[in-house]
Amino acid sequence: MMNDHLTLLRRLRAASPLDEVPTREALSCHLAARVDEVGAPAFAEFAYLQIVAAKTWGAERTAHFARVLRDARLSPKAQDKCPWRTAERLAEFLPVEWRAALLEQIAISRKGQAVFGRTIWSSDYTKSVLTALGRWTEHCESAGRDIVPKATSLHAYGLNLVQPDAAGKHTTTGTAANYLQRIVAGLAVATRGRFLSKACEFVVADWRERAKNEGASTKTGSQLVGASALYGLGFRLMAEANARSLRGIRAATLFRDGLVLAVGAALPERARALTWLEFDRTLTLIDRTHIYIELPGEALKYPEARKAQAGYDVIFENPGLAEALHAYRADFRPIFDDGLHLFPSVHGKPGAITSAHLGRLTGDITEREFGVRIPIHRLRDNVATEASENLIGGAYAAKTLLRHADEAITGRHYDHSEGLKAAQEFDDFIEKRRKISAELIL
Repeated sequence: MMNDHLTLLRRLRAASPLDEVPTREALSCHLAARVDEVGAPAFAEFAYLQIVAAKTWGAERTAHFARVLRDARLSPKAQDKCPWRTAERLAEFLPVEWRAALLEQIAISRKGQAVFGRTIWSSDYTKSVLTALGRWTEHCESAGRDIVPKATSLHAYGLNLVQPDAAGKHTTTGTAANYLQRIVAGLAVATRGRFLSKACEFVVADWRERAKNEGASTKTGSQLVGASALYGLGFRLMAEANARSLRGIRAATLFRDGLVLAVGAALPERARALTWLEFDRTLTLIDRTHIYIELPGEALKYPEARKAQAGYDVIFENPGLAEALHAYRADFRPIFDDGLHLFPSVHGKPGAITSAHLGRLTGDITEREFGVRIPIHRLRDNVATEASENLIGGAYAAKTLLRHADEAITGRHYDHSEGLKAAQEFDDFIEKRRKISAELIL
């Protein structure tokens, strides 16, 4: 007995490239009816219909099949909770005598308007301060210490943080320094300025100096593969997605991941800024060669009081990346949803993927390709290193690219250029000795 699925399957098999492709609306109605009739097996049936249709009309003209299937399979995910409400809940677990002042600080920071004598905090920094205060009070309760620290007790807490646990894991010196700084900053607010200790501030400065001398334990020289290599990997992933015979969510995700690397190398911003990229809002395709980026201060690493007035905007010429963005918007981005965020979630969450997810994603991709994890923030190191060696202006050019106020910051944290040029010369040498040279064109 013929059912709706077999009827449509027979029609698709008999179709010619000149026939009309079934519309998204018609396919949505068909799939909804089949789900009501047979349940989950309808999804596998529909996926096979796309394979058959792609043989007749090609991957590009049948990409909307994947969107119909995705919409039917995914239920809308809830929006992430408001970070300020999370901060208010964290404040409720702190000593009662601190809560009023901390909640007042949250309210002032949430408005984002400068108040004389008060420092505006970001939501992330607020949560970090409250978390640090929470851990500090728990430590004091278990150790029988006063929750208002002295230099000796604060230093002892830093030493406690860096001690390995039963599994051998421990907090780094840099992280411990951050915890101590946040405790001191949080107590200054919580006590309405009554806690002022030069000795504790000296302890924080000492721990920061220790961290600076030790360097970042998560950064290694093997993570410096060069911005060009990361940019090239991004285009190889996009070319692979473009060459697939079927335009489904896997192909769309592969193209998106390639774009993450290419954009991250061409626009060396922090992960948070990259998650703000959105077509026609913060990213505008002027033509087939020029791209306009306009990021608000909220997306950037600026003091909170400056974010309302400051921003970042640039027009740069990059025909390859512009062409990739055009292809992505037309053919691959609509497979996720109707949104305009450059890097959407595979799991159907509204908006862009988080900055933490972006870091894990680039780490996973580069570990597979290069054998070493390079999270998104370390792309900045690769850009700075390559720019320092190859651009006119050297470290000053790298400083401008990374928008550092001081050239010394670039040199201390990001420029590791020594030896990279020699490695690149060797790479050029072995590339010339290849028997076959092929260039992937998107």
